[in-house]
Amino acid sequence: MKRIVTIFALAMICSGAYAQFNQGRYLVGGSLGFRATTNKTKGPNSTTTDSHSTAFSLAPDAGYFVIDNLAVGAALDLSAGSSKGDGTNSGKSSGTSIELSPFVRYYLDQGIFFQGQVGFGSSSSKYTPSGSSTSTTTKYNLFDWSLAAGYAYFLNDYIAVEPLVGYGAHSEKLKSSDTKDITNGLFIRVGFQIYLGPRK
Repeated sequence: MKRIVTIFALAMICSGAYAQFNQGRYLVGGSLGFRATTNKTKGPNSTTTDSHSTAFSLAPDAGYFVIDNLAVGAALDLSAGSSKGDGTNSGKSSGTSIELSPFVRYYLDQGIFFQGQVGFGSSSSKYTPSGSSTSTTTKYNLFDWSLAAGYAYFLNDYIAVEPLVGYGAHSEKLKSSDTKDITNGLFIRVGFQIYLGPRK
């Protein structure tokens, strides 16, 4: 078993060793996500379903190697979601958000990279109570930052799958007041990149 793990690790390292992150190359890629959840309340003798929700996200990105091993770029994060309550709380809510997120990446020759990113944007959510035709819309200003490390695992000379682990924070500020909601913590993501341009 140890031999298999060692061979797999060496294969990953060798695949990264052939990747060249030289000045003048481009990054084009991003990530796609979908989530469907059910919220339930469980008591001693029964379980009640409170709500069902779905969310969709799309985050295309592009970058450019300004010098060897150092790329700068930006991602455009788009998301949309909806939720519907069950039982007595059967109101509906929906929301959308958009963020522009510049980033900086530094690569090691083995394909390991370090990334810093910030994001600015806005979101809007709409809530319609059960049995009502009147909706309440709430708008927010968004701000994010994150620091992460990842690995560019090349499937061939140009296409890479990129697992990423890091720490970041996300804040939502009501546009109509100074109220702000902040969340932070660790995250894991998997991205997809195409590396274009001449190789040295």
